[in-house]
Order: sequence, then structure tokens, then C-alpha cells
Amino acid sequence: MVGGKKKVIPLGNNHGYRYYILSLMVIGALCLMPLSVCVAEEATSLHATPFMHVEIKDLRYDHVDGTELVKNGSDVSIKIVLTNISKEIENSTLVFHSELVDASGHLSVDEQAAEVLESGSSYTLNHKEVGNKVVISWTGEAPEVRKRERYTLLNVTEETTEGVYSVIEIKRDVSSRAIEDALKMWHEANDTIAKANKAIIEAEEAGINVADAKKSLELANEYLNNSRQYYSEGRPEDALVEAEKARDSAKEAESGVKSAVGGRTFTKYAIIAIIVVIAIVAVVLLLQQRQRKRGVY
Repeated sequence: MVGGKKKVIPLGNNHGYRYYILSLMVIGALCLMPLSVCVAEEATSLHATPFMHVEIKDLRYDHVDGTELVKNGSDVSIKIVLTNISKEIENSTLVFHSELVDASGHLSVDEQAAEVLESGSSYTLNHKEVGNKVVISWTGEAPEVRKRERYTLLNVTEETTEGVYSVIEIKRDVSSRAIEDALKMWHEANDTIAKANKAIIEAEEAGINVADAKKSLELANEYLNNSRQYYSEGRPEDALVEAEKARDSAKEAESGVKSAVGGRTFTKYAIIAIIVVIAIVAVVLLLQQRQRKRGVY
């Protein structure tokens, strides 16, 4: 706050709305990605292990309403089953990593006593002693976040004499309702600004004065820039407020263009109507004059 007024982050001189809005959309996309949720397990730089079959039997967590996103602070539980353990190698070392809070797990071979695991720990698996399956159970808490971020729920690699392989890597985006509301409003505001910008360009090309609409659009861009900065600072509530202001200012810009275009159209038709009336009056007077000359009156 400066002098009792909210500080507005300047955007600099605004020359050429076409190029400005394009750069705004590109920067926004980079700042706010990822915008979609990938539910498939991600490929890593490591090749998948050829020494066992891997299957996710259970993956549970609370979702952010209406999305597949992991709700921040929610409990996460994972169950992985390894079967068809190859006997071509004697043993391998499974290494576990997770970014969950208080992450821990258990590993059991053929339903025997479970081995306690934690992030960073490893387990040496004797392949020849495995009968049917190996079960890995993993739990933890999704981190508290202030902007949408991607976390590794569980990553298991396998170290062998043949090399290092990926067993499983599960990543998800963690978010909250406040964060998603801010992102949704940001995109709505951005789209509204793009429409207003297009309308202003078309009006100016038609020679219509839209100075007031341009001022509203500049203000909308400033609010949107504020929203983007607040989001990057982990302030989703403030980002939402600024995005709403940006949307409303952009709508004012659109309305301003429509009023200016409508006013010009009205003036155009009014002039045409006046010309038509004058022409009709002139014709009537001319006819009356001719009729007098013929002695009708």
C-alpha cells in the first residue's frame, strides 16, 4: 500500500494491441502451466524394468472438486504389485523415493512379514526366493501448496548388474480449491481481454473513436499482470481478486466498443433518414409547383 492506495504493477508503454495480447497469452501460459492433469504414469529417462511385471492395484487421495488434482494436505495411499519376477538374475536392489510428507511404506514377499520402508531407503530383492508376488504399500500426505505444483508420489528404481531400470514413477499435480478458482478466473479474464482487444482493433480500423474502451483495456491488463504476480508469489486469494477486476474491466472495454459502434451506426442512419425526408419534401414541393403551373390550383 502506498499513500493509502493499492500499488498497481506497471506494464510499461502499450504500443500495438495485437502484439501485446499475444505476448501476454504466451507468458501467462508459461507461468500457469501445467493447465491439464496427466493421469498416466510418466516416462522417465530410465528404461522400464524387464525383470518383473508391475501393476498399480490401488491409488487413493482426495481430489480438488471437479478435477483429478490431488487436494493439498490430503492422505495418499498406494499399492503396487510385482509379479513374474525374473530368475535370470539372482537379486536386485529396489530404491524408493517420495515427495509426500511423512512418506513411508512396507514391502512383503509372498505375503510374508513386511519390511518397513521410507523415502530414500532400499531393499535387496532375492529373485530366486520370490514365489508369486511382491507387494509394496506406500502412504503419506500431499504437501500444502499455494500454487499448483507437480510432486512425485512414489518413484521406485531397480539397480541390477545389467543396469538401472525404472519400476514405477507416479507423479500428480497438487492444488486446492482457492488455487483452481484463481486459475479459472485468470483464464476467463485473459479470454475476455483478447475479445476486447480484437473489438478495439476492428473499431479503430473502421475509424471509430474508442479511446475510453482502450483505457479500460489497459486497466484490465494491469489487473491481470497483478494477478499473475500474486499467483507466482503463492497468493491465490489475491490473484483471484485481481483476475476478477481484470475480467470486469475487459467487459467494460467491450461494452465501450459496442456503444461507440452503435452510436456511429445510429448517427449514420439518422443522417440517411434526414436526407430521405428532405428528398421527399423536395419532390412534393416540385410536384406542387408543376401542378400550379398547369393551372390545377
